[in-house]
Amino acid sequence: MRVKICGITSLDEAKLCIDAGADALGFLVGITHLAEDKIDKKKAREIIEKIPPYVSTVAVTHLTDAEEVIDLCRFINVSTVQIHNTMSPEDVVRIKRAAPAMKIVKTFHVNDQLSMEDIRRFIGIADAILLDTKTETRLGGTGLTHDWTVSSRIAKEINVPIILAGGLKPDNLKNALDRVSLLFGVDVNSGVETDGRKDRCKVKKFIEVAKEYGTLKINYDRSKTYRSNDKI
Repeated sequence: MRVKICGITSLDEAKLCIDAGADALGFLVGITHLAEDKIDKKKAREIIEKIPPYVSTVAVTHLTDAEEVIDLCRFINVSTVQIHNTMSPEDVVRIKRAAPAMKIVKTFHVNDQLSMEDIRRFIGIADAILLDTKTETRLGGTGLTHDWTVSSRIAKEINVPIILAGGLKPDNLKNALDRVSLLFGVDVNSGVETDGRKDRCKVKKFIEVAKEYGTLKINYDRSKTYRSNDKI
C-alpha cells in the first residue's frame, strides 16, 4: 500500500513525512482553485532538490494546457504529475511523449457526473487513476469523503492502479480500505493536519494504518494461494 502525503509547503514538512514512511510527496503548483497549501514553482523546486532518493515527488496541478504542464514539471523536476482537473486523453498523451520518464496520475472526482466510460478513455495513457472529492470552490483538499461504493466498483472494473483520496484521515482510513478493495495507494492532505500544518502524530498514524493493512492483505492473499496449491 503506497502512501502519498499531499500539500507539502516546506522542507521541514517534507522531512516529517519522509521520516514517518511516506512513499510520495505532493506539491500543489499551478493551482487555479482554492487551496491553502499551494506554493509557487520556485519554492517547490527548492524543496524537491533536497528530497532523498526513493521518495517520489508529485506535481499536483489544476492546469489544463498540456504545454504549461510540461514546462512546469520540467522546471520543478518531479517524477510524477497529477492532473487534478479536466484534460483530454490526447493532451495527456502529449505530456507523456514530451516527458516519457515521468509518470502521470489522472484525477477523477466521484460524483453523479462521473461515468466509467470517462475513466476508460485514459486506460493505457495514465499510469494511475486517483479518485477524489470536489466542491464548488475546491478540486481537492476538501476534507470530505465521497461514495466509496462507487470507488470500489471502479477499482474492480478498471485495470489501472487506483489511488483513493478525499476526506481520508487516520480515524477512517481502515474503514475506507475495507470498503474499497484492490487499491494501489492512498492520498491525504488536510486529514493529517492540525491548524493547517502537517501533524507528526497524524501523519505517522495514517501511514501505520495503511502499511499495516497492506501487509495483512498480502499475507491473506498468500494464504489463499497456499491453500489452493494444497488442494491440487
